[in-house]
Amino acid sequence: MAQLADLLVPEGATLRTALEAMTRSGRQVALVVDRDRRLLGLMTDGDVRKALLRGVALDAKVEEVMNRTPVVAPAGGSRGEALTLMRSRSIRHVPVVDERRTVVDLLRLEDLLAPVPPLRSRAVIMAGGEGMRLRPLTESTPKPMLRVGGKPILELLIERLRQSGIVDVMVALRHKSELIREHLGDGERLGVRIEYVEEPEPLGTMGALTLVRDGLDVPFFVVNGDILTKCDFRAMWEFHRARVGAAMTVGVSLYQIEIPYGEFALRGERIERVDEKPRKEFPINAGIYVLEPSVVDMLPRGQYFDAPELIRLLLARGEHVAAYAIREYWLDVGRHPDLEKANRDVAEGLLD
Repeated sequence: MAQLADLLVPEGATLRTALEAMTRSGRQVALVVDRDRRLLGLMTDGDVRKALLRGVALDAKVEEVMNRTPVVAPAGGSRGEALTLMRSRSIRHVPVVDERRTVVDLLRLEDLLAPVPPLRSRAVIMAGGEGMRLRPLTESTPKPMLRVGGKPILELLIERLRQSGIVDVMVALRHKSELIREHLGDGERLGVRIEYVEEPEPLGTMGALTLVRDGLDVPFFVVNGDILTKCDFRAMWEFHRARVGAAMTVGVSLYQIEIPYGEFALRGERIERVDEKPRKEFPINAGIYVLEPSVVDMLPRGQYFDAPELIRLLLARGEHVAAYAIREYWLDVGRHPDLEKANRDVAEGLLD
């Protein structure tokens, strides 16, 4: 595997030096950087061939050939975001840079398209809700089985988990559970292994975990069964593992509200500033969590216990609760307008 240093060539280097770097790394690309490793340009072996055909000598400087405005990705972005960027721009290489434009990585399309190895984790999907706000549709169909783009929401969610390497799935059921069992089966059709647990009564987002404690021995996901998302679950899991001492990581999405009026900033009776039709962003709970197994031991058995209650409990005990920013597509399908939007979004390819 090529080291990042093998891909870098200094400004002022020759095409010959760049070709040698490409040969050494086997990546067919070289990144031109300054002395502080800040990105100045990108050059592929195709760029070099075209330059030679134009009569450019091998002793010419890389600045004569390199792309000075390459597409880049920010450090900390997800695999899914990078893949979407490459596909939308029809490119195969994307340098990853920090806020100072220092090169920290190079992403390749073929690497992102390669199957990801299984992740040693499990996802518990909460699919027992009655979906009161989506009646009358949910009178005959459990909410997670409502179809979006021809597939049940729950099936789309499991496919996204599998794409992140999560193949062990537990589904917590209650309302019309037999319909979910019949459709998903043991999960083989979807490339995963599915087990089920029945809630004897509504136990909330977290309460059902007390029924499956014995099968949870590594950090695991809890996911609401009524969301559509392109969240990179593997990146979120790795984010959690990197937060030493974190008992829980909460997926956070940004909810935007456009205020159709001028907003005043007031100090007493004085107006200090006016913002015309501002757009506000609020971090909201996305219904995706990573928990340490020990957290389950804090939950009361046989009682309704929701995610906000668990977060408050952990904070009151001084535990570390981390926030993971979900920048990819996310939608909570809780109301009829949400279901209509979900079908429009799928038709427009926003979940591809």
